[in-house]
Amino acid sequence: MEPIQNINPYLPANHQIIPAREGGKGSIQSPGTAPNIVWQTRSRVPDEYETSLIAALETLFASGIESLSDIVNALNQQLLVDRQGQSWSESSFREFLQVNGY
Repeated sequence: MEPIQNINPYLPANHQIIPAREGGKGSIQSPGTAPNIVWQTRSRVPDEYETSLIAALETLFASGIESLSDIVNALNQQLLVDRQGQSWSESSFREFLQVNGY
């Protein structure tokens, strides 16, 4: 038995800015024949930036903050900026989520 990996090595790397609008051309697997991978949708381990953003989002959700505008405002108040060092806007945060799937 292989050790559990921290990623799904069978996923293609996705570095697109704009996510694809069409489905992939994969194959449907017969139930019970494909390996059950713990991290089904993770093609790599999150980097330090993503880990800190995820932790901040978990804290915000736990405190009851759920609307997009409140999330963006809270991230900006905590000075958790985007990868380019810019403050978040609702559209930039929405685009980040579409590309990264968080």
